[in-house]
Amino acid sequence: MIRPEAHSAPHLQTTPMTVGASRILVATLFIVAVLLATINLPYAPRTWFDEGSHLHVPKALVQYGKYADISAIPDGRIEFRYHGPTIGIGPTIMLPVAAVYQVFGVGLTQGRLVIVIYFAIALVAGYALARRLYDRQTALIALALLLASRTVNYEGLIEYGRQVLGEAPGVAFVFLGMLAWLTALKTAAQPALRHAHRTWSILAGLGFGLALVTKNQFVLIIPPALALTALLDWRYYRAGTWTLRLIPPIVAVGCFALWTVVQFALLGPGTFFENLQQTRQAAGGAIFVFNLRSTLRAGYYLLRPDLFGGLVVPALAYTIWRARRRTSQGLNEALLALIIGLWLAWFVGVSLGWPRYAFPAVALSALTVARLAFDTIVWLRRVLPAAATIAAIYLVVIIVLPMALTVRVVFTPDDSAQRFAAYLNANVPESAIIATWEPELGVLTDHRYLYPPQPTLDQAVRHTWLGGDPVRYDWYADRPEYVVVGSFGGYTGVYHTPELERHYIRVAQMGTYALYQVRAGSGE
Repeated sequence: MIRPEAHSAPHLQTTPMTVGASRILVATLFIVAVLLATINLPYAPRTWFDEGSHLHVPKALVQYGKYADISAIPDGRIEFRYHGPTIGIGPTIMLPVAAVYQVFGVGLTQGRLVIVIYFAIALVAGYALARRLYDRQTALIALALLLASRTVNYEGLIEYGRQVLGEAPGVAFVFLGMLAWLTALKTAAQPALRHAHRTWSILAGLGFGLALVTKNQFVLIIPPALALTALLDWRYYRAGTWTLRLIPPIVAVGCFALWTVVQFALLGPGTFFENLQQTRQAAGGAIFVFNLRSTLRAGYYLLRPDLFGGLVVPALAYTIWRARRRTSQGLNEALLALIIGLWLAWFVGVSLGWPRYAFPAVALSALTVARLAFDTIVWLRRVLPAAATIAAIYLVVIIVLPMALTVRVVFTPDDSAQRFAAYLNANVPESAIIATWEPELGVLTDHRYLYPPQPTLDQAVRHTWLGGDPVRYDWYADRPEYVVVGSFGGYTGVYHTPELERHYIRVAQMGTYALYQVRAGSGE
């Protein structure tokens, strides 16, 4: 059996040479990360529905002073929508992007640079957390795994760190919260550091709380994980203090409560409760699904060999076994195991099973997989050296192959959205009404786009993932002058109606984007 203490085997004791080599490798990985996070930034991956809808909010904040999504209405005016992306991700993303827009102008690159900074924080904090939890060698492996967290079909930390989404910022805040929590625990037994202990406990709660504000899914996992950790410490580990048991969850939940109060004050009771109703409706189609097909899809994603070599679940089990020790280290690993375990349980048992929902747990699993891999190789070197070599090669493969896929994404830019936006700027008046479900165009141009109402998105999700009724949306009732059908509109089929063929003519096609113009004399 692999012993948790295996990493201290005499033949792998750290020496000045191995420290130097480790530092070189870490520096190399960070340089590679910077390059992969910034090369072809506006064009890889191609911007899409979620990113575009998120970027509407900071644009509206800068141009209209409204914290809202925007859409045109048939008479040419602007409608502000205080739901959807305004609650999908939080002000920890929207406000920094708006600040960058205010200084440098509205643009996709400007927004993505904010997320690149969050990506860098996540990477540094994740490496530091692995160093604090384990050791230098394990942290090096964890850093490499963070960079190799994608699969053949689904994106990883580098790709999420290049788009205005909530995954990379949320992971960054969790890593920071855990770092502060570990530091607070370290000072718990030192009366002389009581003030520092309280400060680090507050900072831990703040880190976790900012994760809750950043993306709603974190609310489902982080508070229960902190509460269960406090309970385990009280009844089993007895390594912490009541300050550490109570302050982080109270501060974390307080951050989310404060943001909820701010939303209530900004939106007013009517819109606020409308948002709650739409959130509950969306949760029924994605967050709390209880669907066997979704469970099987989610389970397959976690066990597939191109996700950390299929080691996510075994690594979680190993971390739980390591956490049996009644020490501060055991408590540290219990917190990590609880966050990952609760997240994966929700993802597999309850959620829609969309792999992106699992990503924060996958990012945290980079640490546990690194610990399992390192301890396994050390143990095998002692009992079966040939097998240790095979295990080391396997580790290299599960790191190199996903990174190669990421390199292919980065160096295969797609500028079709930008080219299509340039065509619209040159050929379509800004005052014209364009019906579309491609919100990214609303960031790339200042045209008046008429988007489907927000509840239509929930219908599309249910139809696509759960086999529900098709989307019902009479877009032609508003008689738009133009229609743009891109990836999302084509995917949902919402514009594929007889009216499009009968009353419109296609005038341009770039990549997945097609522009249709109303036929002369049609639509009356």
